[in-house]
Amino acid sequence: MAARSACDALLQRVAAAPNVTRPAARPVDAVLADSLARPAEPAQPDPAPAAPVHLDPFATLHVAVPLLYYGGVLLLSMCAVQPVLVALSLVAALTCSCALRGTKATLRGLAPQLPLALLITLANPLFTAQGSTLLLRVGPLAVYAESLLYGACMGMLLMAVFTWFACAGVSLGVDRLLGLGDGGLPTVVLMVSMVARLVPQLVRRGGQVVDAQRACQPDSASRGAAPYLRASGVLVGWALEDSLQTADAMLARGWGAAPRRTTYARERWGVRDVVWLVGLGVCLAGVGFLAWVATTQYAFYPTTTRLVAWWGYVPYLVFLLVPLWLELAERRRWR
Repeated sequence: MAARSACDALLQRVAAAPNVTRPAARPVDAVLADSLARPAEPAQPDPAPAAPVHLDPFATLHVAVPLLYYGGVLLLSMCAVQPVLVALSLVAALTCSCALRGTKATLRGLAPQLPLALLITLANPLFTAQGSTLLLRVGPLAVYAESLLYGACMGMLLMAVFTWFACAGVSLGVDRLLGLGDGGLPTVVLMVSMVARLVPQLVRRGGQVVDAQRACQPDSASRGAAPYLRASGVLVGWALEDSLQTADAMLARGWGAAPRRTTYARERWGVRDVVWLVGLGVCLAGVGFLAWVATTQYAFYPTTTRLVAWWGYVPYLVFLLVPLWLELAERRRWR
C-alpha cells in the first residue's frame, strides 16, 4: 500500500508540472546552410610513429651462446690494448648498442662515460711520466705524448667495456642466467640475483630516508655525518624487516621443496645451438690469435710503434659486429 501511494503521488506531481515546450523544427535548408557556414575543424595531426622495437638477436639460441660471445668480446676488449683494436672495439660496441638498445639509450649511457674517459686520459701522464716525445713541462711534471696516448686508449677501453656490458644485458637477462645455473648452483644463482636487486634498492631507499630527514629537520640539523648515520640505522632495520618477509615468502612458495628447481623459460639444447657454440669458439680462438699478434707487435713506451694497415683488423671487426649482423638479418626476415 505504501508503494502504491508513493506511485500515485509521483504521478500527480508529474501531471501538475508545466508543459515543456519543444523548440520548433528548423527547415532542412537552414540546417544545411549553418553547417556549410561553420568553419571546418582543424585536421588532427598524424600520430607520432611508434618507437622501434629492439629485439634480442640471440633470443632463439641457448643462453650459453650469447654468454660465450659476450664473454669472449669482453675478454678481447680488456686484454687487447692496442690503439686500432681498442678503437674498433669501441666503434663496434656503439654500433651494436644503437642497433640493440636504440640511439637515445646509447647516448644516455655515454653521458657519464665521457667525463671519466677524459679524466683517465688527462690523469695518466701525471702518474706515468714515460715516453720520448715531450709535450710540455709543468714544474717537476713532464707530459709525454706516449703517456697521453696510453691514457686515451685506456679511456676508450673503459667506454667500450661499459657499452659491451650494456649490450650483453639485452641478451643475458636475469631470467636466462637463472635458468642456466639453477640446475647445478641454485643457491649461488639466487644469492647473486638478490644482491643485484638489493644493492640499487638500498641506494634508492637511502636517498629517500635522507630526503625525509631533511624535510623534517631544519638545515642546521641536516649537516654533517649525523643524518647519514641515522639513515644507515633506518636502512639496516628496513633491510632486516624485508629479509624476514622475503624468507617467509620463499618458504610459502616452496623454496627447497624439490631437489631441482624449475624455471619459467626452459633452455633446451639443439643442433643449431651446438653449431653456433662451436663456430663462435673457433672464431673466438682465431680472432684472439690475431689480437695477440697485433698487441705483441705494438709498444707504447719508450716510443710508440708505427701503425700500418693490416688485414687482421677486418676479421676482428666482423666478429665484433655479430649482433649487428643477426639484428639486420632478423629485420630483413620480418620486413
